Amino acid sequence: MKFKFFLPIIALSLMFAACTSTGSTTSNNTDTDGRISNENDYYRSLADYLTKVPGVNVRGSGENAYVTIRGISSFQSGNTPLYVVDGQAVGNSYSRANNIVNPQDIDYVRVLKGPDAAIYGVRGANGVIEIITKKT
Repeated sequence: MKFKFFLPIIALSLMFAACTSTGSTTSNNTDTDGRISNENDYYRSLADYLTKVPGVNVRGSGENAYVTIRGISSFQSGNTPLYVVDGQAVGNSYSRANNIVNPQDIDYVRVLKGPDAAIYGVRGANGVIEIITKKT
C-alpha cells in the first residue's frame, strides 16, 4: 500500500528533475571565457557587448554606460574596473575604452577579479576587463 502512494511522487520528482537546467545558460550565448558564440549579433557599443559577459553589470548604454564587476568594491576610490585592450591598459574610463574598441572586432573578453587581477597591481583593485580583439 505504501508503495502505491510513493510511486506517483517519485515519478513526478523524476519528471521535474529532467526538466531543470544543468547550470549552463543559452540565453546569453557565452562560454567561460566570455566569448559570445552568436556572431550575427550586432553591438552598437562596448556596453552592448559587455551586457552579455558573465560577471559584468552595465547600467545605461552607449557613452553614458556605467560598468562594474560583480562582487568587487573599493572604499577608497570608485568601483570602475581597469580596461585592458590587447594587453595595453587604457585606464578606468569606460568612455575611453568604448572609443578605442569596435565591438565588432572583439574576439573575447575576460573578467579578472580578486587575486587574478593582482598582476595589474593597484590599478586592478576594482577588477579588470581584458578585451582581446580579432587578429587580422
